[in-house]
Amino acid sequence: MLGSRVILVATIIPIALSCYQDGCGGATCPFAEPTHHAVVEGTVLDLNDQPLAGIHTRVTFEQQSYSGVGTQTDAQGRFTVTARADFRSDTTIAAWVRATQANPPPAAVIKDSIAVQLHFTHRTQPPDVLAVTLHLAVGP
Repeated sequence: MLGSRVILVATIIPIALSCYQDGCGGATCPFAEPTHHAVVEGTVLDLNDQPLAGIHTRVTFEQQSYSGVGTQTDAQGRFTVTARADFRSDTTIAAWVRATQANPPPAAVIKDSIAVQLHFTHRTQPPDVLAVTLHLAVGP
């Protein structure tokens, strides 16, 4: 029991010191926020241009080293996703914005996607906001 506490302390102290020396925000601080951010604001509509609530939305990056983030649409079919990543400077990367409605079986999954270019700015600056509209093949 005592040995595990010593190992825990011996692990945490070097991490905390690197954060302190780095100003807790640099590349060596594991607790720091990602350095850059971008925002996607969108709307998901049906075939009659009516908003769709509860649709799963996701922003994914073409490069495998970046993960995706997502949310669901509100009652007006709107969503906002903030993507965060670590970069050395402001950068633009290729991404996909996806909308998916999963219907109970035996119905099919209905989805739409759009290729976009996301511009990431440093987190101390206001993020670039990209507006998109997706349409799902649902409706009367």
